[in-house]
Amino acid sequence: MGTKIGSQNNPIKDKITPITSKTTSEGAYAPPTSTSEIHFEGDKNKSSKDHLYENLTDDIFIEADTFKDHKYKSTSGIHTEKFQKLTYKILYDLYPKYCPKCNVILSKGVKNRPDLVRCHNKNCHHQVSRLSYTPLHHFKLPIWMFGYILEESILQFPKVITSVEISKRLSISYKSSRLLKQRLQVFSSHQIEVLRKLYYNDLKDTFKDITLPNVEDGKDVKKYLGKKLYRKIPHTDTCVLYSASQRSNQHRKRFRHGGLTASIYQSDSVGGKQVGILVSTIATQNGCVFFDSVPDQKANTLGPLLRKTVPYESPLFSDEGYPFLWGIYKKHRTVNHQAHSKDKRYKFAKNRWSKFSIHNQVAEGNQRLLKSAFSAYSYVKPTYSQLYLNELSFYKSIQAVGIDRLVTAQREGVVLNVSRISHLTNHFEQPSQ
Repeated sequence: MGTKIGSQNNPIKDKITPITSKTTSEGAYAPPTSTSEIHFEGDKNKSSKDHLYENLTDDIFIEADTFKDHKYKSTSGIHTEKFQKLTYKILYDLYPKYCPKCNVILSKGVKNRPDLVRCHNKNCHHQVSRLSYTPLHHFKLPIWMFGYILEESILQFPKVITSVEISKRLSISYKSSRLLKQRLQVFSSHQIEVLRKLYYNDLKDTFKDITLPNVEDGKDVKKYLGKKLYRKIPHTDTCVLYSASQRSNQHRKRFRHGGLTASIYQSDSVGGKQVGILVSTIATQNGCVFFDSVPDQKANTLGPLLRKTVPYESPLFSDEGYPFLWGIYKKHRTVNHQAHSKDKRYKFAKNRWSKFSIHNQVAEGNQRLLKSAFSAYSYVKPTYSQLYLNELSFYKSIQAVGIDRLVTAQREGVVLNVSRISHLTNHFEQPSQ
């Protein structure tokens, strides 16, 4: 008979050798770097590879011998200790717990109770759960699963990890994997608002004293600004996901909703609710991208999204579907995708995609990526579409910004720590008449 998994006579467990570690100047534990570890730094912070393990005491982590999830550890073949430390580090950095008496961050662990954290002051015994009022509130699965799926999602971007794939990888039920997927979406929804604020501040500082040539001058914008500034210009566009056919949409009529909304709404005679998803995209080349689910393309809908993402000082490229931006964004430039050729031999003009280096192909490229990623899902209801869009936006934007800058922004008070779960405010389903 073989040795029972999880018993005290487990030969695999007895052969575990301690990993050599290094100690920082502050006495923090920092494991050796390896090629398999994910680096959450941006392009400008490539030297901060050990950030995920900095400024933490040894007591905040637990040893491998105290794991109580042997069945998950032995069946999956995953380095559970690494991902458990990663999860605790993310909670410590992005959702810190403060002592109400000493006004310091709780950083000391409790022996045999890894989900608790207490004050390091010897005269204070305040302790609280690491998971409370975070996306891991009442988390019942082993804690390492959250860090593992988060790292895999970022490494496999733009491919998404569905609930079925999570269930097969971790050998858990579909219901548990679906709830784990939702926790990742809530976590992404919290952090994407922080990234949006950082993106807004960067554009404001970059284009504060920058001017664009007038449209009448006919000058090339790329040559006028230079490649470095030109690549930082935000692009915006809209697209439709899960556009339904007339048969599946139950008597859709196009004259009720014009444009892209014609393919996402049902006819009023069968309820008139929204079936497809209309997405507003704001993106920068090799930078952040923000996807927002919107019910229509009106100025009162798209205007607030642009206002909180792109400052007035920044240039903005789009097609001619944003006429309401004229006079508001002084550096707004558009391209006419329906420009006709002056030569009778041709129907469309050759510069209908890009004119004077003005185009919105960065937003369109990210929309192509979005459609490819969402093809893994059979269907997403418009009510929950913002959660899925925030998840994909976070995986793309965090690679450009870096999680170290995300932590610094919250610690320095650039943005408030968003540690509460908020309800969606958009009403995607239209009531029947």
